Amino acid sequence: MCHRTESSSLDLKEVDNINVIIESTRDDSIENVKVLKNISFHNDILLSSDTLDYKMIKEKNRSGLIGFSSIKFINCSFSFISIKVIDKKYIFEECDMSNISFLQYQHSGTNRLIIVGGLIGTFHIEKKQFLEKFYINKQDGKNDRITKINTLIIKDTIFEKNFKLHNCVVDRILIEDTDFKENADFYMSEFRRGILEEDSKEKINKDDIGFNAINFESLALFGDTVFHKKLIFKYVTFKGHNHFKSAVLHKGLDLEYTNIQNEINFYGLTILNTSTTSQETCRIIKHQFEKLGNKIEANKYHALELEQKKNTLEAERPRKWLEYIVFKMHSLSSKHSTNWFRPLWLSLLVTIMTVFFVNIELVMDLLTQRLSFKLEYFYNVWNEFFKYLYILNKDEKLVESPFIFLLNKIFLGYLYYQFLISVRKDTRK
Repeated sequence: MCHRTESSSLDLKEVDNINVIIESTRDDSIENVKVLKNISFHNDILLSSDTLDYKMIKEKNRSGLIGFSSIKFINCSFSFISIKVIDKKYIFEECDMSNISFLQYQHSGTNRLIIVGGLIGTFHIEKKQFLEKFYINKQDGKNDRITKINTLIIKDTIFEKNFKLHNCVVDRILIEDTDFKENADFYMSEFRRGILEEDSKEKINKDDIGFNAINFESLALFGDTVFHKKLIFKYVTFKGHNHFKSAVLHKGLDLEYTNIQNEINFYGLTILNTSTTSQETCRIIKHQFEKLGNKIEANKYHALELEQKKNTLEAERPRKWLEYIVFKMHSLSSKHSTNWFRPLWLSLLVTIMTVFFVNIELVMDLLTQRLSFKLEYFYNVWNEFFKYLYILNKDEKLVESPFIFLLNKIFLGYLYYQFLISVRKDTRK
């Protein structure tokens, strides 16, 4: 079905399955806008400065759309769209687009290409320069919809103004050799996998998500994003103040090859698999929290940094035993000064063992039934337990066993220290 007003001069001979065409002079405060609704475009479309061409037929004014400042597509489907030079505002709302390409895309307007909701098959941008803002599914008071993108590839491209990729679910993504001159905002987007190939030497797994050779010259915003594969920033420069607030990384993060020139706020960042996050990445995150004065989160990543150091020592051949033993003890005794309960119960265990070995003869007599058990032994054990828990205790019976005395003081001193450090880790100024 086709409905047209008298003033319409749109030639749709090359368009199939036309359901409804609505022409309007005003739409949501956008003046002089043509609305095309529920149309299936089965042939290739070229968007240029003053034409809307089908099957790549570049015939001036063929579409009859001159005189409209904006063209809005609602619930339309496209097989292939090529975008050349835009001097109008093209709005795609809840549209399905199999493929979008850019041909000499360069313009001086703002917000000329607007995508809201819908589904995009392949979104490939390469060797382009965008002089003005580039928004995909910008979230605001009027829009909270999700845009789904099967494949997003951005290569060798310059975005001179703000870039936004909001609330998008991207199945496959790769961004490399790209400059973001102003803000780059990936708010609420979900990235399921990348296009990287496995490289054991570089510790890259198949489908890891890569941001390679990128300059973020202003803000880089990854708030409320979700990455289902390991996120790898390689040869990336962060020049502005950036944040990963409330981001979720299922398979870890790699920041080893990054140049960070200002603070990055990682508050609320959740790394579900920390085993794939390197010691250097943990150190970088810890340092960023320290710069922001967030000691609680800094301590968390300090512990992760030490844990990764321990894993490295375990994997080394030949093993550096002296260094490994120190790290292993630190991990077992207090989980790198993050668990106050471990040194507490280990101190109690050391005290019980001290009571046992100081009274070893009595214990052996009881075990061999040469002596009968008496209730007063409970009282004696109770008293000796608290005496030997006190690190400055120099009980005569304990001093008479110098080896046990030495071990008691060494272990209690170490565990007391670990207990105090663990308690103070989140409360010190």
